[in-house]
Amino acid sequence: MQLYFNLFMKKNLLLIVVLFLVFKVTAQPYIAGNVYYDENKWVEFLPGNMPLVISAPHGGDIEPPGIPDRTCPGVVTVTDGRTINLARAIYDVFRTEYNCYPSMIICHLKRLKVDMNREIEIATCGNDEMKVPWRFWHAMVDTAIASAVNKYGKTIYIDLHGQGHPNQRLELGYLLDNGQLEESSKSNNDTLYTSISSVHNLIQSSDGKLKLKDLLTGPQAFGTWMVESGFPSTPSKQDPYPYSNEKYFDGGYNVRRFTSEPNVFGWQIESNNRGVRDNLTSCHAFAEAFAKNIMRYLATYTNIDVKKIGK
Repeated sequence: MQLYFNLFMKKNLLLIVVLFLVFKVTAQPYIAGNVYYDENKWVEFLPGNMPLVISAPHGGDIEPPGIPDRTCPGVVTVTDGRTINLARAIYDVFRTEYNCYPSMIICHLKRLKVDMNREIEIATCGNDEMKVPWRFWHAMVDTAIASAVNKYGKTIYIDLHGQGHPNQRLELGYLLDNGQLEESSKSNNDTLYTSISSVHNLIQSSDGKLKLKDLLTGPQAFGTWMVESGFPSTPSKQDPYPYSNEKYFDGGYNVRRFTSEPNVFGWQIESNNRGVRDNLTSCHAFAEAFAKNIMRYLATYTNIDVKKIGK
């Protein structure tokens, strides 16, 4: 019996340590405006006090010695350049102009070592050491979401990325591909693809008042507002869907996972480089437009009093 126990402990020691660390960090109180890290400072957590959670999974540049590069089938290792700068600009605009803080979870590890936007096995290619920050990162997203929902009843979740496609525009990923967006845009069926979209929780909570098409391509869609703010976007009223031959990211693991939780809705943002994250001035201009339109979104589509956010 002792032999079996020793083998069990040896095999599961890392998992036990991970669970202990996750419990420890999620059990402690977090203060908006402060910064928290995991033990190695590979994951940064900035807790917020508003119904907005933003994650930046692919902008890191740390390559821990001894950690092999991910080479398992299907991996993507491209870094989303300057998305951490973009995330910080958003945080600073909310702090200085709206006197509130979004929750923000940033991965500083290079994507070559771990991918926070994939399920754990392909994210780490089976490397047990990289499973530790992966679990911590996702635990912090869960913690931020739970805090926002507990205080406001619902929250927006944004997964922030960067893309290098020829068409310089924001790609808003609602878990619908090119063809589905086109069909939804042209269809008279208001429920087409609603249930598989990343805003289904918002639509469901509206008792039939909100329609998917309005949220994606209507005059008060987030993408429409961003275009009007000077940032070309798809989907939007002006650019309702990417053509079938155009590259487009429709949302990944994180958006699918976290918007499946009750009272959470949101989308992936694939930011283009030029005029958005090519320099700090661009980052700030984007952040101002983003913050203005997120506050407008909350005021338009939820019962949250935006004047009391952060108080």
